[in-house]
Amino acid sequence: MAALAAAAAEAVADGPRVAVVSGEAGAGKSSLLSRLRHDLAAQGWTVVAGRCPEVEGAPPAWAWVEVLRRLAVTAPPRDLAPALAPLLDDSARHPRADVAAGRFHLHRAVLAWLRAAAADRPLAVLLDDLHAADTETLLLLTSATELTDAAVLFVVALRPGDNRERLAGTLAALARRSPRRLHLEGLPAADVERLVGAFARRAVDPDTVAALAARTGGNPFYVRESAKLLASEGALVAVSEVPAGVRDVLRRRLSRLPAPAVVLLRLTAVVGREADVETLVEAAGTDEGAVLDALDAGLIAGLLTEPAPGRVRFTHGLVHDTVYTDISHPRRARLHARVAACVRRLRPDDYPALAHHYARAASSETVRLAVDYAIRAAELAERRYAHDAAVELLTNALDAAGPVAGDSAALRVDLLGRLLRAQARAGAVAAARETRARAIDVAVTSGRDDLLIAAFTAWTVPTPWSIRAYGVVDHRVVDLLTRLLRTPGLVPVDRCRLLETLTHEIDGEADPRGPEAGREALAISRDLGDPELLALGLAARLRTLRFDREARQRGELAAELRDLATTHGFVTYRWLAEQVLSQVAAALNQPDEVRASVDRQLAMADTYRLNEARVIGLGAEAALAHIAGDLVTAQRRYDESADRMRRQGSLHADAFHYFATATLLVTEGRMAEHLEPSRLVRRALGPLVDDFLALALIQSGRLDEARALPVGGHVHRPDYFQSALLTVRAMVAVALDRRDLAPPLIDALLPVRDQLAGFSSTTVALRPVALTLGELFRLTGDTEETARHFALAVRVARRWGAPHWLAEAERALTG
Repeated sequence: MAALAAAAAEAVADGPRVAVVSGEAGAGKSSLLSRLRHDLAAQGWTVVAGRCPEVEGAPPAWAWVEVLRRLAVTAPPRDLAPALAPLLDDSARHPRADVAAGRFHLHRAVLAWLRAAAADRPLAVLLDDLHAADTETLLLLTSATELTDAAVLFVVALRPGDNRERLAGTLAALARRSPRRLHLEGLPAADVERLVGAFARRAVDPDTVAALAARTGGNPFYVRESAKLLASEGALVAVSEVPAGVRDVLRRRLSRLPAPAVVLLRLTAVVGREADVETLVEAAGTDEGAVLDALDAGLIAGLLTEPAPGRVRFTHGLVHDTVYTDISHPRRARLHARVAACVRRLRPDDYPALAHHYARAASSETVRLAVDYAIRAAELAERRYAHDAAVELLTNALDAAGPVAGDSAALRVDLLGRLLRAQARAGAVAAARETRARAIDVAVTSGRDDLLIAAFTAWTVPTPWSIRAYGVVDHRVVDLLTRLLRTPGLVPVDRCRLLETLTHEIDGEADPRGPEAGREALAISRDLGDPELLALGLAARLRTLRFDREARQRGELAAELRDLATTHGFVTYRWLAEQVLSQVAAALNQPDEVRASVDRQLAMADTYRLNEARVIGLGAEAALAHIAGDLVTAQRRYDESADRMRRQGSLHADAFHYFATATLLVTEGRMAEHLEPSRLVRRALGPLVDDFLALALIQSGRLDEARALPVGGHVHRPDYFQSALLTVRAMVAVALDRRDLAPPLIDALLPVRDQLAGFSSTTVALRPVALTLGELFRLTGDTEETARHFALAVRVARRWGAPHWLAEAERALTG
């Protein structure tokens, strides 16, 4: 309490402060926050608190809903109301189409409201059970703690061992605010004795106190429950007969309650950690007096509390969990059905609770309701940008949808489409692609093209990176799309979306259908008069233009997309346009513009929390560091990028990390260190890796093994990495004196002779293409072209400020 009081004083004097209270279940975190709330309110603070529900079926971002709705009593939002509607009004319309922009404006509005609320008197925001928070709750907390100019104290309480991975990013963000960290340990023996004595109401012998302290580890909640058992059944039972576990202590105490009280407690546990008495009276199936008598027994036993008139709450989550898990599954399902029916009558708009209870009612009579309410609850979660919660709800809906009567195929395709959009908005692109594959399978099995079109056009969320594994074409999907595009009378919007999907599926391939689809998608989108579809059409066309050879045309379209996205608030498309402009600048040898554009991309990624864009930006920073000769920083950025990709479930993480690291080792002449990784990756990716493996073998002195590889046999895709891959092949050809490989390599590289190899991607870079061409011409004996290209390599390296490649080019020119 003294440490928290000091933090509060600092917040008043110098601006926002953060405190993190940690401890195991029962350590006293909630009690500490309750005491702090009382003390600060007595000192004139505005204090608002929210709890992250530890039970299923809670609305998304609920802790902030509680905080802001309590704050609304004293600080109405007024002009902030539209942006705050997703949190203040459950009936608010679906947010703007661009998720990143909507979430950004919501978070800015919360920040502005907290600042305004703290203008007259200091504000304390207390968030309990943060370990149970959903992603949107954590993101809102991260945004809120960006306040710098208000007297606000943020106090969060959590269990340090729960959900560490989910909490990692938030705790890292809080760490930048130098929070006060308070960890609640078990009570020392003297305090255990005081607490036990308070409940036993008599002196307790030292041996009993020592035994209880040892069994409970000084955990206050466990000590309290054991002390109650001691008071009712004596020391022998309290310290010896009950197994060492708080759930067992609670079960022992429950067994001493009247049977009607236990039955009512079970019903209460099915409702949740907290329940209103009206629901319990209606769901109990008995008279009101019997319900109230049973509740009184729970209150007297200290298992329930009354947080507000007409409501009861289990004193601790462990009490709730113990009562709930001890109910048999058949009985539990029946109770959930009964509670769901009551909630539907009393609170028909409580979609999260209805979805939760109907999903667990598990009967043929409730399955349709389970699906319907899961959809409504998922829509509420989407309105609050809690996409991970929507994913869980829609997954539950799919699980329940099997026995639904009627057009089950159409229902499943619809649910799978909703699920893949939620997954894509949550950044789980690989999972979204798998979900789309499931929808396609359902549609194909049904033999209905209308469902197949619905499955393919369900992906309406713009994604910055490829949605398929590099170099892997799903020919079944491409064939299905091609067939659908021949459907007579196809609606223009559907045709546009199908074409855009086809550009994703053959992105970077030597397939003329890709550019054709991009051109047609753009042409259709220009005629539809829908800005979002025009953005989609522009993105499709940009995807199908060669990064390295059609840079100027890409630049014109990217500028159009940037203006369109800026006008209509399409954040993801604006970021995409900026990325394309940096790629254009890279292909046109404009280093200053590349660096400025990458900075703008990273600023947007941070401002709008574009996780995938942040990953790509790190790759660009790594490539720029590589060009500048700072290979240590480059490796660190690539490592961080790959780590973030893995956490996001990216399709590309391991392959990208291998290739990116390989580019650095190629520059350093250290591919021998990458020999075993190259062997492993080749097993997964096949001949795509042959050139890197051959170079690693050569630098390891294993020339015969290198010659045995089919170097030159694999045809590289004509994409943004082609010049980098061909550069490695050329290095192998020169090292092995493979003059037969020189002519096709020269033909492929001449159109990009004035570029850095691979850098039209802005994520990897190798030496100037001209340097490689000079070596290839030297291999063929053409001395004039050799000198010309070495001189060009010098100019390109100097323009990019690449000292290592400049020195290499100058040695080649003078040698």
